[in-house]
Amino acid sequence: MTKTTDAPVNNGPWPYAAGYDNCPEVLDPISLSVKGTIPPWLEGALYRSGPGTYDLKTESGKDVHIQHWFDGLAQVHRYEIQKGGQVSYRSRNTSNDLRAEYIKEEKVTGVTFCQRDPCKTIFNKFFTTFKTAALGGGHVLGGTNTNVAVIPTPNFPGLMDKKDGSKKSGKTNIRNLIMTTDGNAIQELDPVTLEPKGLFSYGAIDDSLLASNLAPAHPCVDPETGDYFTVLLTFGPTAVYKVVRIRESVKGPAREPDLDVLAEIQSPRPTYMHSFCLTKRYVVVNHWQCDFAAWGVSVLWTGNAWESFKKHDPTVKSQFYVVDRYHGRHVATFECDPYYAFHSVNAWDEGDDIVLDLASYKDHTVIGDYYIDNLRNETSGIPPQQAVLRRYRLSAITKQASISNLNRKQPPTPVPATIDFQLDESINFELPSINPSRYLQPYRYAFGVNRSGLNKTLIYDRIIKVDLTKVKEGDMAGSATFWVQDQCTPSEPVFVPTPNGTDEDDGVLLSIVLDGRRRTGFLLVLDAKTLTEIARADMPEGKVAPHNFHGMYIPNRVN
Repeated sequence: MTKTTDAPVNNGPWPYAAGYDNCPEVLDPISLSVKGTIPPWLEGALYRSGPGTYDLKTESGKDVHIQHWFDGLAQVHRYEIQKGGQVSYRSRNTSNDLRAEYIKEEKVTGVTFCQRDPCKTIFNKFFTTFKTAALGGGHVLGGTNTNVAVIPTPNFPGLMDKKDGSKKSGKTNIRNLIMTTDGNAIQELDPVTLEPKGLFSYGAIDDSLLASNLAPAHPCVDPETGDYFTVLLTFGPTAVYKVVRIRESVKGPAREPDLDVLAEIQSPRPTYMHSFCLTKRYVVVNHWQCDFAAWGVSVLWTGNAWESFKKHDPTVKSQFYVVDRYHGRHVATFECDPYYAFHSVNAWDEGDDIVLDLASYKDHTVIGDYYIDNLRNETSGIPPQQAVLRRYRLSAITKQASISNLNRKQPPTPVPATIDFQLDESINFELPSINPSRYLQPYRYAFGVNRSGLNKTLIYDRIIKVDLTKVKEGDMAGSATFWVQDQCTPSEPVFVPTPNGTDEDDGVLLSIVLDGRRRTGFLLVLDAKTLTEIARADMPEGKVAPHNFHGMYIPNRVN
C-alpha cells in the first residue's frame, strides 16, 4: 500500500543531489510556514544530526573536497514544535576547529572514515593517527576539532543539569544533550542553541577506558533506569571489547557518574560496530563481519577506516556475545553465517531466548557505495547495496550460561543462532524507528526508509511501515505500507506516540524531507497508522534539508 500526494515518476534524473550541498547554519531560530494542522499534543523539539559541509575553499583559493558522506563536517538541527502548531528551526556547525584545520592545511587531515589521500606518506599517517589517538583517549579533548556527527542523546548521566534559556521553548525534558560517533569521543551541546559545550572521551569517566579506540555511535539507554550502555573496542593482536554501563551517581545527578565494565571479551577480530542490542536482562554485542586488518594497525598506513578493512570472507562466522547485565559476565556466544549491519531495530527477552531484529546487509562493501561523487551523480551513479529486516533468535540463554559457568576460565563455546524470518529484498529497510514504549519488548510495527527502485534516485525515496505480525504469518506482500511523493527524499522517520494511545501505532512520524523540485526541505508529520500526511512545516525557499543520519524527539514536560 502506498500513501502519496503525487505519483512517483520514472523519467529523467531525480533531484536529490542537493542534499549533498553545503548547508549554511542558521544560528538564530526562524519560523517555518506550516500547512495542515499539527496535533495539539505534539509539543517539543526534534533534533537531527549528520554532515552539513563537503566542500571548502582555502584562503589561497584551493578547493578541499570531503569525499565520503560519513566524513562530512558535523551539523546539528533543531526543529521546535511550539504550542499552537508553530514550528521554528535553527542549526549549527559543531566541528569548526576541524574545519579551520582543513582550510589551513588545504586538505583533509588526520584519520577519517573514508577519505583517500594518495599523497600522504606513511610517516605522516603514523604521526597524525597517534596524535588523534592520544587526543581520543585523553581525559578532556576540548574545542571542536573532532567530527561528532551521528547520534543525539539526551540526559547523559553525570553532566550538570542545564536550564533552558529560551522563554519560548517552555519546560523541556532535557537536562543535557550529547552527540556520539564511532570513536571514543562525546560532545556536549547546549540543548537550545546547539553551541558546543565540551568534548571528552569515555576515559574522562574511567581511566580503564583511556586506551580504547572505538565505540558504537549508537548507545543503548534503558528507558526505565536511564542506564547508558556502550561497547569500547581496543585494537591489538587480541582485540578487547569492554561492555560498559554508565549510570547516575547515587550521590546525585551533578556528580561524576558510576561506570561499570560488565565484561571484557577477547577476540582475534577487531571489528567496526555501529550499534549493538540491549534487553532487560542482557547486552548483546553484534560481532558482524567488518574487520580491521593487521589488528587495527592498518589504520596507520591507510589513514582511514574504509581502506583498512579486510575483504569480506564468507567462511568467517559472525557472532553474538551475550553479557548478563546484572551479574556482569559474558554468559553465551552464538554464531551465524556472515553478515553486516549498521543498525539494530529492537531486542527483547522471550522466555529464555533473546529475539533481535537488525537491518542486515550481505557484506560491508555498502560503506564504499556512499562516496559523495557517486551519490551526486544523478545520471549514472551506482545505487548502494540495500538492507533487509532480519530477525535472529538466540535460544536457551540460561542453559548456555550454566555451561559457561562450569568453564569460567574459557570463553563460552559458540552455538548456532537461528533466523526466524527476513523480509524480501524487494522490501528493503533502513534507518529504523519504533514506538519507544515497545523498546526492549515484543513489538509489531517497524518504520524506516526504503528505495523503491522505480525512480531514478540512488538513495531512499519512500518511508516504510512494516507489520511484523503479517510477516510472521507469511503475508510478506501485505506487510509493507509506504509514503512517497514525487521528487522528494525522506530521512529517517522518528516515531512520536500519542499521549495515552492504546494501539502501538497511535502516533505520528516526523521526517525531514528534501523537495528536489523546489530545492528546499520540510518537516513532514505523518499519521503513523495510515502514513497519510497530517502537516508539514516548509523551510524558506532555497533552504535545503541535507541528507543527515539520525534524529531524536524530546517532548516538552507536561505541566
